[in-house]
Amino acid sequence: MAEQRLGIVLGGGRSSRMGTDKLELTVSGRTLLQRVVEAALWGCHRVLVVSPSREGFEDPRVRFVLEEPPYGGPAAGLAAAVTDVSWADGATEVMVLAGDLASPDVTVSCLLDGDLDADGVVLVDEEGWPQHLAARYRLAALRAAVVEARGECRGMSVKRLLTRLNLAMKNVPKLATVDLDTPDLARIHGVDGEFSP
Repeated sequence: MAEQRLGIVLGGGRSSRMGTDKLELTVSGRTLLQRVVEAALWGCHRVLVVSPSREGFEDPRVRFVLEEPPYGGPAAGLAAAVTDVSWADGATEVMVLAGDLASPDVTVSCLLDGDLDADGVVLVDEEGWPQHLAARYRLAALRAAVVEARGECRGMSVKRLLTRLNLAMKNVPKLATVDLDTPDLARIHGVDGEFSP
């Protein structure tokens, strides 16, 4: 149920491969970040966005948080979000999404299809790679992993952070795991405007 699920959207990177702030790029008048947050709200009662605060998010269910110092990588951003316990408001699980997903509605649909039996479920792309930023996790298991990391999340991969968790892997269509981190991918998926690295 949505009231038991907190959304975490990772969006604190430097967008170095895109050459511009990719989360502000638009598809049909909505930024990439707005699209992901809206999709997350479909399946979650609140959403934490790991990013500097941005305009265009008036919904009171959306809040911004950022690791300190910033640009510590996705594991550090995830740690900053799950340690913000006051915002969980009774949540027992977390949906984690990258902020630059090409089709966030497809990603969320795949994540909500089925029960959460293990510590989490991670979507697997067509090449067989687990996408830990397209996943659902039990909040207690995620927090335990952060505690075990003992503040060493900066620069750590999310895969390493979660190595002790019992995670189910779910194969999904390609569209569910594509993220837009290069100009070529952005053009293929209908991103508006001119941009180059």
